[in-house]
Amino acid sequence: MNIQNILVIGAGHGIGLGLVQSLQSKYPGANIYASYRNQERASGLLALSVQTTQLDPLDEEQSESYFKSLPKLDLVYCAIGALEHPEKSLRDLNIDGLLQAFKVNAAIPALILKYAKAKFDRTSPSRLIFLSAMVGSIRDNELGGWYGYRAAKSALNMLVKTASIEYARSGLQTKLAVIHPGTTETELSRAYLGSVKHRVWSPLQSAEHIIEVSLDLDDSGVFKNWDGTTIAW
Repeated sequence: MNIQNILVIGAGHGIGLGLVQSLQSKYPGANIYASYRNQERASGLLALSVQTTQLDPLDEEQSESYFKSLPKLDLVYCAIGALEHPEKSLRDLNIDGLLQAFKVNAAIPALILKYAKAKFDRTSPSRLIFLSAMVGSIRDNELGGWYGYRAAKSALNMLVKTASIEYARSGLQTKLAVIHPGTTETELSRAYLGSVKHRVWSPLQSAEHIIEVSLDLDDSGVFKNWDGTTIAW
């Protein structure tokens, strides 16, 4: 792939920031565009030599305008996600919590799928990658709990799978995927790492895995683990 223009959405901190740092190292001659929402949490990103934009990803007009301002893209990564109120049982469910989980983890990616489509060239390969989670796998769910987050990530997986069909029918050479980054020490996961017995990655390590998996895709509309293996839907 000829990588000239790269976009990372949700790059203010965590894995998103790690992606920008890794991509800078891997493609020193590429133009890297990065969006962030909260300036107070984006100091690391703002210190880098990339083209940054403060963006509210839930503002559809703002998102549409931002994508229109961008050139044709070769690589796009969406690192937006949130686990705010993990429900342990049905009694913990409420409408507001469910709606918030779906807004952040599914609705925002849906808008990106919508507006990014016009930014890919039909004559060259490209990638559109979203961070999902193993807990979004229906087959893998043996523990229960985390209703809203699990369901929202499953919805994200379906949105990307469905969009991959439309992209292909439009003649685009863009391969879409959802990738589980592995357990990573970020603000999202930090409160849940106490009982984790397997390997925990740094944001930079997870970013490097994601980039390698995304560049090695054979098919579009797939659910991949950080090590490149396929995860059952």
